[in-house]
Amino acid sequence: MADASEYEKAMPWLQEQVARYMKALEEVRETHAGRPAPEVKAALLAAGERHSVRIPNEVAQDAAGRIADGTL
Repeated sequence: MADASEYEKAMPWLQEQVARYMKALEEVRETHAGRPAPEVKAALLAAGERHSVRIPNEVAQDAAGRIADGTL
């Protein structure tokens, strides 16, 4: 088990990744709300690349469905 200092060292990187993901998510939500989920997913993955964050397939799929149906 890692000690607390290892988690503390990782936090800045993790926070930066979350901020990049949120930028990508907001960008796509603003431009693709209500569009078909596959189109939204493709846009989200592309936005992730532009913001230098890897978005796991399952996360992209879930977010795309929510953006498409207006619940996110």
